[in-house]
Amino acid sequence: MPTPDPPEPAHPAAPPADPGPPGHLLPEPAARRTMRLSILEGSFATVFINWTSGSVLTGYALHLGATPTALGLIASVPLLGQAVSPLAAWLVGRRGRRKGVAVATALIGRGLWLLAAALPLLPVPDEARSALLVAIVALSSLFIAANGALWTAWMGDVVPWKERGRYFGLRTGVLGIVGTAANLAAGAWLDRVQAPLSFQAVLLTAVTSGLVAAAILTRHDEPPLGSARLAMRSTFSLPMSDPTFRRLLLFAVYWSFAVMVSSPFVLPYFLNHLHMTYVQVAVWSAISAVSALVLAPTWGRLADRVGNRPVLAVSTFLAGTLLPLTWMLAAPGHLWPIWLSGVVDALVWSAINPGIFNLSLATTPRENRAAFIAVFSALTGVAGFLGGLVSGPLLDLYRALSPAATGWTAYHTLFTTSAVLRMLAWTLLRRVPEDGAWRTRELLSRHLRRLTLPRPPLRWPARRR
Repeated sequence: MPTPDPPEPAHPAAPPADPGPPGHLLPEPAARRTMRLSILEGSFATVFINWTSGSVLTGYALHLGATPTALGLIASVPLLGQAVSPLAAWLVGRRGRRKGVAVATALIGRGLWLLAAALPLLPVPDEARSALLVAIVALSSLFIAANGALWTAWMGDVVPWKERGRYFGLRTGVLGIVGTAANLAAGAWLDRVQAPLSFQAVLLTAVTSGLVAAAILTRHDEPPLGSARLAMRSTFSLPMSDPTFRRLLLFAVYWSFAVMVSSPFVLPYFLNHLHMTYVQVAVWSAISAVSALVLAPTWGRLADRVGNRPVLAVSTFLAGTLLPLTWMLAAPGHLWPIWLSGVVDALVWSAINPGIFNLSLATTPRENRAAFIAVFSALTGVAGFLGGLVSGPLLDLYRALSPAATGWTAYHTLFTTSAVLRMLAWTLLRRVPEDGAWRTRELLSRHLRRLTLPRPPLRWPARRR
């Protein structure tokens, strides 16, 4: 199940990074067949992703006795896996083919979760089980992140450029429906069946679904790779020599760290402090998913008109103010702010995720863009991992400092810390250039003026006599 501040999925919803026609296209019948198969493959992959993350993984870790530090690591090590993206791109470029490596990484990364399901049966001390879960998540994430990077480049060569928006919009919608249904089914099961059997059954089903997705991937057609290849050193040095890219990267690295300071503990807060059931968490997730379907097109139209930078400035500020506030206003038995937070979650992230993606395209050169995107993914992933790494010790520190017998908890202090960091992100964003973008002040002043100016009186047309 998705977390309130999710890392990028292994199969991104947005179109792949290459903005122009690929050098080698499949024949149209083969491309259409692969596009249809990709929606089916993505549906099975979505079940695997949702059932090995979010509240399923958080609940399983809590059952195994995970400490706050372990919970922070479990949530953040998938981001560390993004660091292999440049290496995966370079290796496949040297090999000249993607399918074999993509299928192998999918099989290994998903198959490792069989070990996670077997943890309660292993003859190891109880305190070691959560540490083993962290290790399994970390190792699996390396292969899954590599698979995601290869899939992005692969589908970028399959889907015709003029159809990418329409195709990936359809694919995202179908996968969103599948993910919501999977979340509700898992929540109902976990609430009714005793642990650890409940978690083991969900994880085994997730692995099966993931392996089916890998089998469907073998049926995809693959265009040959282009001839242009970068040396390993150039894969890193070329993007870092671009001053515009460095400004965007500084903002994105800071933002990833700020988000992950609190993100690993939103779901533990829901489950442990608010005593929400797994079905209630799934309903929260469904509220967010449905709201995003409505709000995302509105943000998209606004970004097309005023630019991505002012949209990001507003949405990141809301993610640091309104979103944490809705979490902290809730209390056990007083959950209406959580249902509101589902809408706010969709409001901010349906602007932030596409905004960062689109701004990364607008500020990087077309030539060798794959290297830029790989380095961007790797460094933001490392930053998110470091944020999650410090989140657990911070929560322990805040627990020691929190006053007893009050409504204020260590969770609230942690959310406040992340909120302050998030609110300051716009100071780095304003240094990122974007052609034709409005200033944030201009965007706010024009829309506030529309809200505050008196409306003209309604006049009825004169009757004909």
